[in-house]
Amino acid sequence: MPTQPTDKMATELLHVQEELAAKNVDADAPKKQAQRASHRLNFLEAMMETVPVGVVMADAEGKIIYGNSHVEKMVRHPVLHSDDVNAYGEWVSYHADGSRVQSHEYPLARVIQNREDHVEIDVDYQRGDGTRFWMRIIGEPVLDGEGERIGATVALIDIDEERRLREAQNILIAELNHRVKNAFSVVKSIVSQSLRKMSIQRGIRETIDQRLNAYATAHSKLVGTTWDRAAIGAVAADVLDPIGGGRITLTGPEVEVPSRQALSLSMAFYELATNAMKYGALSVPDGVVNLSWEQGSAAEGSLLELHWVEQGGPAAEKPSETGFGSFITGRALEAETGGKIDTVFGPDGYEWHLKMPQQTEEQAVE
Repeated sequence: MPTQPTDKMATELLHVQEELAAKNVDADAPKKQAQRASHRLNFLEAMMETVPVGVVMADAEGKIIYGNSHVEKMVRHPVLHSDDVNAYGEWVSYHADGSRVQSHEYPLARVIQNREDHVEIDVDYQRGDGTRFWMRIIGEPVLDGEGERIGATVALIDIDEERRLREAQNILIAELNHRVKNAFSVVKSIVSQSLRKMSIQRGIRETIDQRLNAYATAHSKLVGTTWDRAAIGAVAADVLDPIGGGRITLTGPEVEVPSRQALSLSMAFYELATNAMKYGALSVPDGVVNLSWEQGSAAEGSLLELHWVEQGGPAAEKPSETGFGSFITGRALEAETGGKIDTVFGPDGYEWHLKMPQQTEEQAVE
């Protein structure tokens, strides 16, 4: 295994090549010094061969001066020693939309010509035998001791299998989403028919229908390529925008929570909003709601706080009995998030506050 990062090896390799070139010009250069530089070059090139990715290097003018053997194994043709950044088009590859990747779009060109510090691009590369595979190209500059750019290097990574697995995953997730929607439709039908036979009031049937719809919608939003976590702002907007009609403002940083918590929060947002429509700030023309969230810290770790504050509506009165909505916005959410909920029934309106520990991705998996 290499003992130095690839970018450091690339820098040293360029230095040694320049040194050897200078020795060849200077006929009086001591043979031993030239020999040592030659040995160092051989050693560095050998190290480059142990790197499990393709490595290509270019000098300050963009001429490709080196490529390890892994490159040739991947692309199935010899390393092309393109003369400058305008000649990279001889490396034939395509974007996802089928258009040809142009010379100036390759990371080597962008690092050398545009002086970008880090460039990544995924391309559908055409091998020497005519077949294609997906490859990720990552480019960074090579700097000398004074921090000046003396060239650029790229790592070539075969991501063909990664893309195939992602496509298969997307197909499975789409199928799962389809089946979940069908399951919710069946559940709604069973519940609706059962309640109709029991002569339950129409308003109650509609409420149950709406809650099932909200749950189905929330679940559908969370089933996707990143369904293990979801952004609070996106979850809240999906639920609240159709209900609030612009009277519910959302403020807070970009924060993600595990999908199970996001699902529970979406149901809580739905219950809070519908309650505000019936009895709270949204039941009058001038009433508004602000949902905000913020991150904090405590001795036991990071915290996430959410605040639902209603203003401009009637005074909030504590109900004599608690129903399903109170359960969803209270005990059920506390159990799912491990948090603590405080409610305020005040003359200015209803307030709901949740303080919960913020889970890391590793904790969510556990």
